[in-house]
Amino acid sequence: MRTRCVTWLGVMAIGGALAGCAEMDGDVGESDDALMAENGLSTVNGLSTRNGVTSVNGLSTRNGLSTRNGLESASGLMTTEMGRTQVSYIVRCALPSNVSITKQDQTGKSYTFQGLLGLAPQWETGACDTNCEERVSACLLAHVNTAGIHVPLWIVGQMSSVGWGQDPEFPNQEGAFFGNVFTYGAHGTDQNAVPMYYCAGAKYSLNAPQGRIGGTQTNPPYVNAYGSANASCTGTTQLPRCNVADYPSQADGFKACNGWNNVITVWRQNIVTTSTAPSGGVGRGYRWK
Repeated sequence: MRTRCVTWLGVMAIGGALAGCAEMDGDVGESDDALMAENGLSTVNGLSTRNGVTSVNGLSTRNGLSTRNGLESASGLMTTEMGRTQVSYIVRCALPSNVSITKQDQTGKSYTFQGLLGLAPQWETGACDTNCEERVSACLLAHVNTAGIHVPLWIVGQMSSVGWGQDPEFPNQEGAFFGNVFTYGAHGTDQNAVPMYYCAGAKYSLNAPQGRIGGTQTNPPYVNAYGSANASCTGTTQLPRCNVADYPSQADGFKACNGWNNVITVWRQNIVTTSTAPSGGVGRGYRWK
């Protein structure tokens, strides 16, 4: 077993740095492809770029994150602590673990953001297309905790960098997340809003931690795609909803929901394991199994 430690600057929603260690059994990706990650992103508001055109948030999906025109230093997200928190999650979702980018804020101070899940590696230097936007969006939504508390999660999806699989430490299916936090009116939705959705998994309410689905949430950014707050991802035999993963992974999660084909399914632990420490809290990072 190898253990690698990484440092994410500005990833905690309530400020400071979060250090984590990633345990990898053998070479990355040689066994189960599911990832264990952490949540704690308190909001994804402010990320919309109105179809990739750089706006007040200083972010563009038409240019690479590592380029000046892709993520600006003097305006938008890089100029505030909360904005840099959102950047850190974007990079963690989009870029692989062997890639990091360094950006400056308006004062010239440098911040390094570490990749992790690798859902959209092309966004490092090139444009982020619709699939890229949707994959990163699903990842960001999956990591939202409106209480700003870090809770270990098991994340699966049909994206090759994540994949299917289950971990016995994470037996409770919380739900599925999908949408597009970067583009107003995506998929024919309301042109004045960005679509952000979830649906409830089989055990969404079991030992639900604060800030997550099934627990106490304050103004979550997403809505249930199927109506009521706790509407199930599976539906009924007569009225099915999300499509499950292909055999033999059909019990692991969902590959498509309500017309969205870039979906992330989240599993939680039986015992609530959280960190309520203020800035500088230590997290578990992620683990390949």
